[in-house]
This record gives sequence, C-alpha cells and structure tokens, in this order.
Amino acid sequence: MARGIFVNGVEGAGLPADDPGFTLGLNVFETLRTYGRSPFRLGAHLARLAASASAIEVPVPGELEGEIRAVAAANRDIWIRVALTAGGNRVLQFESVDQAKIGAPVRVASVQMAPTPWLPGSVKHGSRAGWVLAAKALGVEEVVFVDPAGDILEANRSNVFAVVGGVIRTPANDGEKLEGVTRGALLEAAAEAGLAVEVGPLPLSAPFGELYLSSTLKQLAPVVDIDGREVGGGPVGAALLAAFRAIVARECGVA
Repeated sequence: MARGIFVNGVEGAGLPADDPGFTLGLNVFETLRTYGRSPFRLGAHLARLAASASAIEVPVPGELEGEIRAVAAANRDIWIRVALTAGGNRVLQFESVDQAKIGAPVRVASVQMAPTPWLPGSVKHGSRAGWVLAAKALGVEEVVFVDPAGDILEANRSNVFAVVGGVIRTPANDGEKLEGVTRGALLEAAAEAGLAVEVGPLPLSAPFGELYLSSTLKQLAPVVDIDGREVGGGPVGAALLAAFRAIVARECGVA
C-alpha cells in the first residue's frame, strides 16, 4: 500500500507546534484522487482550495501543484489530502484508495444547519470537530444538513443526490455549499447520458426512490438509511455512475 506525508516538500518532516493552523484551527484542505497516475480534475480542486485559502487569509504556495503531480506520477490510484495552514506550512498526505469503500452503502441522520455568519459553507476548513461528534453521537457515517424550511443542503463530507419519480434531484449551489468536484462531474455525466435532472430544493420529506452521497472517495454511494428510513440505490443511480466513470476513463486515460 502506498502511503506518505510531506511537510513543506520534505517527507516525514514535522509541523511547528505554534502554527495557527494547529493552535487555532486556521487551515484549509482539499482531497483529490488519482485514477492510474492521473489526478482527476486537479485544476478544479486547486481552484477550490485557493478560494478556501483566500477566505481565511491562508497563503497558497506556488510549488503545490508540482508536488501533487510528482506524488501522483510515483503512485497509482491514491487519494491526496493537501492542507495549508495560516503559519504558511503545507502538508501533503497520500494513501492508496480503498476500493472497497467506493460506492459503499452509508447511513446518515439529518441535523439542522447552523450557519456561521463569518465563514460560508463553501470554505473547506479544518474545524470539523462538531460534525464528526454529531455523526458519532447519532451512530451514522455522516450527517445531512437541513435548512429551516426542511430542505436538504449537503452532508458534512459529501453532496446529496436523490431520485424522485425517476428524476435525479440535487440541491442548487448557492455559494453557501461546497462546490463538489465530483458533483459537477456527475451533473455532466447525467447530461451526457440523457438522464433527467432537476437542480433545486430537495425536501427531506420527499418520496425518495433512490438516495446517494457523492464525493471524491465515494463516487456515488447509496444511502441505505436516513433517520431510520430505508432507501438505497437503484437503476437511475447505476446509470449515472456508469456515465461518470466513462468521463473519468476519458479524462484520465484509464479503462
């Protein structure tokens, strides 16, 4: 299994204990993956990282892309997590993708979203203890955020797709939710496959025929239980996933 951690380009180096990224949680991160030795949509991931970094005034080093590409070229089928700190440090961690977790069923619970007025939800920051503890307390893999109107927004590590009446539905991106790279590719895949899609409000009470979470490391994972309500995957999601994988194969040159 491939595995490694680089700090400021040095494998096995340490992070200063007084870095505000550690002491105050002032850090941003991005997780991407490779197919074969090709990073999938690296440009989109770097753009999202730069936007998050700008929001909390974290510098983005110019050598970052080269370091990512070097690690990708030396290792097949890995995920790469890049973290940038307010102290000006960068941490690049990588590990082989666990193929068994791709598309694995997940259980979720809904929670009311409590927006922070000082930091939009589109910022991928490292202060995630509350979400992790909420999922643990509820005995699920992830929590799904719901607004006061009862509409689903996103999950704490994923975007949400549903199938209602044969139509794929996903919440709109309003600048307050994470701009999911995989979500964007899935929407492109749906268009290429001729699958019906509606982007807009997704009530928690909707009669889901199929329900999914999407992310870099899940691709499209069926939600088998939400608040004790059984759902799962189905034929529409299977067609969407096949179309997504066709895009990956085309862009990354893998079978």
